[in-house]
Amino acid sequence: MTSRSARARRPAALLAAALACGGCSLLPRTAASPAAPGGTTTRPAATASPQPTAAAAGALASLLPFPPARLQAAASLAGRFTAAWDSWSWRQTPAAWLAALQPMATASLEPALAQAAGDRGVLAQRAAARQVAVATVTALAIRDLTPGSVTVTATAAQVITGSSGTSRTSAGWAVTLTPTGTGWLVWDIEPAGAGNS
Repeated sequence: MTSRSARARRPAALLAAALACGGCSLLPRTAASPAAPGGTTTRPAATASPQPTAAAAGALASLLPFPPARLQAAASLAGRFTAAWDSWSWRQTPAAWLAALQPMATASLEPALAQAAGDRGVLAQRAAARQVAVATVTALAIRDLTPGSVTVTATAAQVITGSSGTSRTSAGWAVTLTPTGTGWLVWDIEPAGAGNS
């Protein structure tokens, strides 16, 4: 690991401690886990991990390039963008799909979005199978953090229904956001395994 990448990853580690978010997951935790199928399997009891004090969390948060609340807003936008990116219908026009994404994206990302929206091969395949996809983001985590950007990994569960039935897939996306005023805009989206950090 280079010293630059070590410095870039340090704020993300600090964020995890500052937010005490259990593996830096940025989705709200549910009060109870769903029961195992058949009710025959039980999970081992969770062990308590030490939580930072409010003073320690505040000191750690002061070292971050953005306040924790602003990073939460970035993660929230990454989740909304990913869900919109992975949701589509064979009846939906490319312009309608783009309209859902453009308000969340930088101007520099718009040509790539337009190219993805207008892929004739993909559109023909979806129309032939009468496919509709609905994506739900199931996990968010900060992967990289610099003074000029934050990269959030988003795991999306996608349900695709069509003339041949229903299928379910899961995909990981790396969403890089840049600050704009007091908010954020998506600068890039790639498969999580492709890097994007």
